[in-house]
Amino acid sequence: MSSKSVTLKKVTKTFEDDHGKQVHAVEDIDLVIKEGEFATLLGPSGCGKTTTLRMIAGFEDISNGDIYFGNENVNKISPNKRDCTMVFQSYALFPHMTVYENVVYGLKIKKMSKEDMDKKVDAIFDIMNLNMHKERMPNQLSGGQQQRVALARALVMEPSVLLFDEPLSNLDAKLRLTMRDEIRRLQQRVGITAIYVTHDQSEAMSMSDKVIVMNKGKIEQIGTPQEIYQRPSTKFVADFIGTANFFEGEIIEVTLDELVVQTSQATFTVASYGSFKKGDSVILVVRPEAVSLNEEGTYKAKVTKSVFMGQLQEYEVNFKGQDFQFNVYNPMGEKVYQEGDTVGLVFNKNSLHVIKKS
Repeated sequence: MSSKSVTLKKVTKTFEDDHGKQVHAVEDIDLVIKEGEFATLLGPSGCGKTTTLRMIAGFEDISNGDIYFGNENVNKISPNKRDCTMVFQSYALFPHMTVYENVVYGLKIKKMSKEDMDKKVDAIFDIMNLNMHKERMPNQLSGGQQQRVALARALVMEPSVLLFDEPLSNLDAKLRLTMRDEIRRLQQRVGITAIYVTHDQSEAMSMSDKVIVMNKGKIEQIGTPQEIYQRPSTKFVADFIGTANFFEGEIIEVTLDELVVQTSQATFTVASYGSFKKGDSVILVVRPEAVSLNEEGTYKAKVTKSVFMGQLQEYEVNFKGQDFQFNVYNPMGEKVYQEGDTVGLVFNKNSLHVIKKS
């Protein structure tokens, strides 16, 4: 199965609101997704991620800019002629057709020979483990099985680009975990370029080579899951991905490998990276796992919430007037602190992160 890169250059989508005002659903997006890459458009509802996906598919016209598959500009190419297929949230299976008929449908439209169609369908059924369900109707299948059929129907067309519009949102939590692993394994096996839309950060983090975080029609940050989580470039990204606590402060010292940040709570030493200088106003990002606690810790705080979650103990503490959250993983054998206890906090400078205050 061949794959193509997808490039967006200054892509904009504008529409009129009820008052006749021009509104940007997507504004000036530049994006390159390499051949065989799994890229996820991630963000809250209304951020423009689904509109972007629909423009790539050709279901939405673009107001400005250019979209390329490989070196080919696809702006004027209709959806059915673009070298991509989409897997929808609703599966969109034909209820009156068997599993086999659903999967072979697109090949019939291409007027392919019966022999070639059967060969392609058999191959995809083997990959998707659907052979035993060939003659079943969609309403006789579980949600996960229907999802497999929708995937098989998309893959049998051998597109260069596979698009996913929140495909797992109709499944229960446990099945979502299974299916996201299955989709990722399948994508890697066939080597296809995949663009996936979700508002679920755990899906994006676990499946993607590249995560594109969107907010209000614009791209906030592009990076690997590790980069997005460990080195968010804006407060929005830090807040949207995982749990984060924020201290506002000022850089009072810069050395080759460290920054010293003064906040109203305390003075923090942070591993240095990026271009910061003395006097910069910054936000210190403290992830829950960046803190450990014991009675001897330098910084004293009061526990305001203590919740046992099995694999971790969730704490909320008040530290010099500011509430923040952190977790102790594998709490078995550790001392568990209760609401009202005074604890000492220890901050790991390599797990702290600084972003410039905008």
